Amino acid sequence: MLRPRQFFSRTRGALAVEAAFALPVVIAGAMMFMELGNIGLAINMGGRALEHAVEGFRGVPPESLEARQMERLVRQRMATASHGYLDDGDIATVAVESFTSLDTIGDSAAVRATHAPGLPVWRLTVEIRKDFVTPLPRLLGTDGTAFRYQYQQLLGQLPPQPIATVSSAP
Repeated sequence: MLRPRQFFSRTRGALAVEAAFALPVVIAGAMMFMELGNIGLAINMGGRALEHAVEGFRGVPPESLEARQMERLVRQRMATASHGYLDDGDIATVAVESFTSLDTIGDSAAVRATHAPGLPVWRLTVEIRKDFVTPLPRLLGTDGTAFRYQYQQLLGQLPPQPIATVSSAP
């Protein structure tokens, strides 16, 4: 028959072994939640920063800007609007493409019906690259130390709409 002291010493050993197996799983789960939070924050902050950067171009006629100038301004404005979360190094690429009209981008009949030909359109493509905050991706065997996310915005002028007149019925 086991004495109470022997029983508790064997139980403590079993708890230590179980804890040794469970602790890495708990730590990996905590790191995974930290990474998901970091990714979500970076995607949300990048989207808001791009919206803020593009907002400054809304009143400017597209013919007055060059692609290089827009790329530089988008980078600067995004870094400023992200409150220091994204710096210039995190904004991997900014590509600005100019099109003569929305028809030249896509082949949608609905788009062609609502957009007047001859109004220029810009397509902004921005890719951010944000480093992971934990070593979990390297432990899982992924090649990269950062994730990438790409945004696209179309910027153009809406066609002038005729003013509808309301006639009063007699």
